Formats: sequence, structure tokens, C-alpha cells
Amino acid sequence: MMNQTEVCSVMNDSAWLAFCESVLEVQRSNFMKEMEERLRVFGSKSSMGMFDSAVLLALVRKFAPSVCVETGGNLGMSSSFILQGMYEAGIQGGKLLSVEVDPKIPVGSMIPERLRSGFNPLFGDVKHLMKKEVFPEQIDLFLHDSSHRYKYQSLEFRYFWTKLRSSGVLVSHDVNFNASFVDFVSSTYRHDKIGVTDWARTTHRVWGRLGTIGFIVKA
Repeated sequence: MMNQTEVCSVMNDSAWLAFCESVLEVQRSNFMKEMEERLRVFGSKSSMGMFDSAVLLALVRKFAPSVCVETGGNLGMSSSFILQGMYEAGIQGGKLLSVEVDPKIPVGSMIPERLRSGFNPLFGDVKHLMKKEVFPEQIDLFLHDSSHRYKYQSLEFRYFWTKLRSSGVLVSHDVNFNASFVDFVSSTYRHDKIGVTDWARTTHRVWGRLGTIGFIVKA
């Protein structure tokens, strides 16, 4: 288990500055221009915004996950940025499981062809898929972007947190919609008798928010 010094060093001032610069780099990239063009072709309904997508790619590039799960995959805007992030992080044979509840949606149609090899669509309600145990036992990154109802989000956070490896990242879009994300983060803290954070028992390393993307890194 990490001590307090190690926890703080995960995203200290210099690390946060580097991360923000990484987001700006994504915004200026050719990939961003490519995805802006694909939005014009495929449409932007229910797609993650460009700034939040840049934050997502920067997170993937920083933490280099190999096995990812997202809910609310839709046309594949967030999927594209996750897959591109894995590519830029040098991940070989990476896998993204993308859940979509509506079978009429052409899931992943927005994803550039060169990134499709690691893309695995799943259709159905997440709750039902949980019961069928279709998800890997261990994952490196989870993105919530399905129903933004408090109970539904809380359910997804709790379930996929148990599947995250140490140093895995839980990400949520639209964290401003309700208190589910901040409440979940609060649940991962442990405190000593006088109310100071007990890092030996706290189950996260660091958490933060940029735009409407929230993330928390598992200890």
C-alpha cells in the first residue's frame, strides 16, 4: 500500500501541469482534426464533447491500460479516443469492450479503420451483462457514459471498481449531472480516530476532474 508521500507524487503540481499540457497537445493534434471531420460525417448526437475527449485520451496515454470497458459506446466517439490513446501509449494487443443498450445504433461506426482491431462491441443493459459475467475478471480502465442516473452510475462504479487492477483508472463523463461520482470517491477514503486520511486503508491513489470528466486511480 502506498504511503502519503507516494500518493501525492502520483499527480503533484508538476504532474498536473504535464497532464494539462498533454490535453492541449491532443487538442492540437491531427487526430483531433480527423475526429472533428468524422463528427461532421457521422453526426454528433450523444457524442462526448471534443475537450472531454481530449482529456480522456490524455488519461489513457498517461496510465496505458491494456483492457478497457466503457458503457454508452454509441457511435464510438469515446471509443476512438480510448483506442488512439492505447496506440499512442504503445499498447500492443489492447482491448476495448464497448457496451451499448440500443441495438439499432451502429456502434463504433465513427472509429477510424486502423483502430478497430481492439474494438469489441457488446449489446444489452449493463445490469444484465453483469449477471451474465461477460466482463473480464480484471480490467485497467473503466469509462461510464451510459445512463446518468444516480443509482445506475453508483452501481457501475461499485461493480467495475472491484474489477480494476491496482493503478487502474475509473473514469466518468458528465460528473456534473449528479453527486454519484463524488460520493463514490468519498466512499474510498478511510480516516483515523482524529479524522485524518489513513492512506494505508484508503483504496484510491488520486482523483480529479477536468471539464466534465472525473477520474479516480485505484491504490
